[in-house]
Amino acid sequence: MKISLFSIIILFFYTSSAFTAEGGPCKDYGECDKFKYSLNDYESLQRGASTYINYCYGCHSLQYSRWGRIAKDLQIPEDVFFENLVFDKTIKPGDLMVGAMPDNSENWFGVAPPDLTLVSRYKGDDWIYSYLRAYYEDASKQYGVNNLVYPGTAMPNVLLSLQGNQRLVCKNVSLVADNGGEKRDEFGNTIFKEKCGFLEVDEGSGELTKEEFDKVIYDLTNFLVYVGEPSKAVRERIGWYVVFYFLIFTALASLLYREYHKDYH
Repeated sequence: MKISLFSIIILFFYTSSAFTAEGGPCKDYGECDKFKYSLNDYESLQRGASTYINYCYGCHSLQYSRWGRIAKDLQIPEDVFFENLVFDKTIKPGDLMVGAMPDNSENWFGVAPPDLTLVSRYKGDDWIYSYLRAYYEDASKQYGVNNLVYPGTAMPNVLLSLQGNQRLVCKNVSLVADNGGEKRDEFGNTIFKEKCGFLEVDEGSGELTKEEFDKVIYDLTNFLVYVGEPSKAVRERIGWYVVFYFLIFTALASLLYREYHKDYH
């Protein structure tokens, strides 16, 4: 009975974690790219906070977060944080990050820019990581860009200068044979077929290389995961202590049961 109870507890932790990490479908992009957060990597979180405040906060608030709490959790000295990342000197550490977007922003964009405090909770970190890297040039759209993960998005590509101009291109890809290998003709040559929908950045059009830009998006997504649940790292760490406690308790209870059971024989 004790083992069954312990199994149920482990299953609960596992399924809860899997459920919260599950992201939405990435539509035309295909499978979302896998993202593994690192909430104990404070340098990554600090870089992500800097990117968010400089590129995103002008439109997207974090109204359930407080400036001072983020500085403390990310181990940034409060004076350094406010000097370099808080541009409104009237803001206090206890103030909520309500943003500065005017109420009539819906008339500008067609839809009011949403608050992103909980975006990682309802969209999923895989979805965010894929979405921010899936913008491409589309002259038919209002801002000249579209997105494979969220087709028809009203959000412009604010990171365009960093990433560069990304386009949808076609490539020749090899056909797959019934045995899982490359399909070949009667002369042994690989058979190719043109397939479109691949993302490709024009070389030299952005300030960063692909690897550098992916790192920026990783840090930004990591920060949004933290903002969605600031106590997540602590909760997960305490969770391992709880599991360890149940393991020790189960072992001691089993030994005690065996000791008591000797009295019946």
